Amino acid sequence: MKKIKVSNMDKSRYISMLITRNVLLLVIGFSFFGVSCKKEIKAGPPIALTYDQVYMVGNATSVGWDINNAIPMTPTSGNPNEFTWEGPLYAGEIKFPTALSWTSDTFMSATAGQSITDNKALLALNGNPDYHWVLADADAGNYKITLNTKDQTVTFQKE
Repeated sequence: MKKIKVSNMDKSRYISMLITRNVLLLVIGFSFFGVSCKKEIKAGPPIALTYDQVYMVGNATSVGWDINNAIPMTPTSGNPNEFTWEGPLYAGEIKFPTALSWTSDTFMSATAGQSITDNKALLALNGNPDYHWVLADADAGNYKITLNTKDQTVTFQKE
């Protein structure tokens, strides 16, 4: 790279031409001397995304992996961050999309193959990565599921 300074300019401005691999790039630069700026920025608590609907899909549900027929959860009255559902679950896998699309934001298990005894969830934007909770044969039965979008938790309570 070749740097060429242009004379007849004051010290606060200069023009340099950079020649790299037969490409000519003209850069106009400004220099400021004796200026100091310090600004502290503090972040507040994260703002939770809110969703109008959350669904259940997976072979642990009655609809299997048919995203177009995913099971809607019920929003909790007075809590826009909570959804519930009650009914049978089977041995298999489950996840919680926020729309009837594989590329929707989806609440997944925090790790691949996570047991339903671990309630920690991961909000996977655009459905990626694709992790699922796993229900073993002994886990099959009737459940009340509570999903909290703010806390990113999913609780599986066997009834």
